[in-house]
Amino acid sequence: MAYATAADIAAEFKNITFDSTSSVTDTEVAGFIEQEESVINATVSNRYEVPVTDTESVKIFKNISIAYVAFRVAKILNLKKDVPIPEKFVPQVLNEGAKYKEAKQQLYAIRDGKIILNDATARSTGQGVKSYNSENSICPLWERDTKQW
Repeated sequence: MAYATAADIAAEFKNITFDSTSSVTDTEVAGFIEQEESVINATVSNRYEVPVTDTESVKIFKNISIAYVAFRVAKILNLKKDVPIPEKFVPQVLNEGAKYKEAKQQLYAIRDGKIILNDATARSTGQGVKSYNSENSICPLWERDTKQW
């Protein structure tokens, strides 16, 4: 399940349509979406069941996906120009733009449990942290004056 579509990415740019003849093709954009959403899913997979399909959580991941893919497309579009714009003149396009940075921080906050997705299915009751001993009520046994490793 894709969180974003090529139309969502195109909406981030002025006067752009992705098709088979554009600088960045619709097939390439679809591939970028798949790749970036795999990264998103891998990042949060220890905490939540992926792909996330719950209404509110999908909106969050859609925003993150759009930011990641739009950033990638913007860099490619700039490089394909006859004369690329130097980084010092357009830092928001070539460097990590504000929306991309914000999306990255949100993704890491979800991964780290600072942002809780209330409607997403948690991977475990421990929210990604498991202990065999704790789950099976095994108490550690430490003996004095013996080597235990």
